[in-house]
Amino acid sequence: MTPQNRIQEFFMSEVIRPVETVGEAILELLQLRGIDTVIGGAPTSMIEAIAKRQASGEPAPRAILTPHEQTAVAMAHGYYAATGRPQAVYLYSTVGTANGMGGIINAARSRVPMIILAARSPVSEKRGVAGARDIHVQWSQESFDQASMVREYVKWDYELRSGEQVAAVIERALEVATAEPQGPVYISIPRDVQAAAMEEIRTTSETRRVNGARLMPDPARLDEAADLLASAKHPVIVTSELGRSAAGREALGRLCDVGGFGVLEASPVYSNLDPKHPCHLGYIFASQVSPDLERADLIFVIESDVPWFTARVTVPDSARVIQLGIDPFYQRLPMRGFPCDVPLIGHAEAALEALIGRLESRIPASLLDERIAAHGARRKTQETTLDEAIRHDGGLAHITPLFANHCVSRLLDEDSIVVNEYPTDLRVVQPSGAGSYFGPSHAGGLGWGFGAALGVKAARPDKTVICTLGDGAYYYCVPASCHQIAAAEDLPVLVVVFNNGGWNEVRKSVVSTHPDGWAARAEQVPVTRFGVKAGFEKVAEAFGGYGAVVESPDELLPVLQAAMRVVKEEGRHALVNVVVHA
Repeated sequence: MTPQNRIQEFFMSEVIRPVETVGEAILELLQLRGIDTVIGGAPTSMIEAIAKRQASGEPAPRAILTPHEQTAVAMAHGYYAATGRPQAVYLYSTVGTANGMGGIINAARSRVPMIILAARSPVSEKRGVAGARDIHVQWSQESFDQASMVREYVKWDYELRSGEQVAAVIERALEVATAEPQGPVYISIPRDVQAAAMEEIRTTSETRRVNGARLMPDPARLDEAADLLASAKHPVIVTSELGRSAAGREALGRLCDVGGFGVLEASPVYSNLDPKHPCHLGYIFASQVSPDLERADLIFVIESDVPWFTARVTVPDSARVIQLGIDPFYQRLPMRGFPCDVPLIGHAEAALEALIGRLESRIPASLLDERIAAHGARRKTQETTLDEAIRHDGGLAHITPLFANHCVSRLLDEDSIVVNEYPTDLRVVQPSGAGSYFGPSHAGGLGWGFGAALGVKAARPDKTVICTLGDGAYYYCVPASCHQIAAAEDLPVLVVVFNNGGWNEVRKSVVSTHPDGWAARAEQVPVTRFGVKAGFEKVAEAFGGYGAVVESPDELLPVLQAAMRVVKEEGRHALVNVVVHA
């Protein structure tokens, strides 16, 4: 095709759509740019536009009404995790933005793009202006700078001021959200601006804000990294979020096949390596440590914000450190003190492929076999110990977290996706492949898991979604909001609550900080127990779901299987309240 033909083809792709309001123009533009779903409701005039579409039979993005903004943001997070496509979220004014802040922080730290549309108090107070102020709250809810609430955690914010700029603003929002490093963006929209009359929008059928490009590290730095990997005696790879990319996960496996490099997953947000790969060394959760790091002479950090805890593990000063990622320095974190001797800045899958090519002939076969044999021997010992512990716990009178994880693992198949907010033990509940496990953001904004699971299910209705939550995470997720959406939107997920009756992580933190203190010596650490036997299962029942509570190990698997049948055969969501002894 000649340049002239390409130009003609571009101009022929102009799209002109009739609209009635700025709100309808926003809806039209979102749909043109591939937004499938608007979650949380919609601004006033967008609701009017949806009603128009429904009356005329025209297509529109799916609108999911959420009773609480926390759920809306978590659902958009889960939807992106499952598909790699950002969605739109609606938050109501300043107060709705405040409700969604924990989820926005989670998305920011996990680099999850989403388009946040926030209502803003109308500008006009005049009679006859559509959308002018006519409700008491529109004065008190206005702030001097609404976006200042979120500015530290979004990549970009803007207030839409007129219909004339609506196409440019939506294009800019999507461009910034999806450019690396990705993240949420925030658009505030006064009600009278979105209600303003508009006749048409003009844009192109495909965006001209193309920002997708594979970022490749400096070849000289790749050579340095390859030299270090080839010469290291005790190399260790640490990763947390490489598995966001299925290609990156696969490339890491091939790099391990070439070099026999052991891999630790540090509080993984995704499944970063096949758990059955012979080089998989295991997991570091929360404040756990690994002796591999104390022996390492080379640590290769791949997409991991916190690869180890300096306060808890001594990494040799002589150990060299390679850091690979889109932003391996995590510049949005106020403090991060990990060394970096060789920076590899770019997409991990591209860098790993380049390293594989540089290393294929440099690792002696004898060394490769020796490393894999050592990993295998250790893994066999670990698996034997783990199996013995599971058998022991199955014979107890109460349910332990380990045995509960074992029973959950019995439910998994190739179509399962696990969405976890803290209780899942990945040694036991092993992900089946890329995209089969999603864990919480390292920001730790509790209440993410249930909403995220609903977002995953909305995006992937063909999958069986299992959501594992601690009881604290369940309290924070605004349970009534999540159960209502599961029922109203036909999103049958299985929720398993590990109910230990309190803040076990807080208890462990107190004892870790003051190991010889009063709390450690107390029969019960104060201010860590809820003191109420909560019937979480009844909340599910209140919204037409299946609910059950289990306290005995021998009853747990049959109850979980019954709940799974309800999800798969009846199409209802289910919750199993598992009373565990930590």
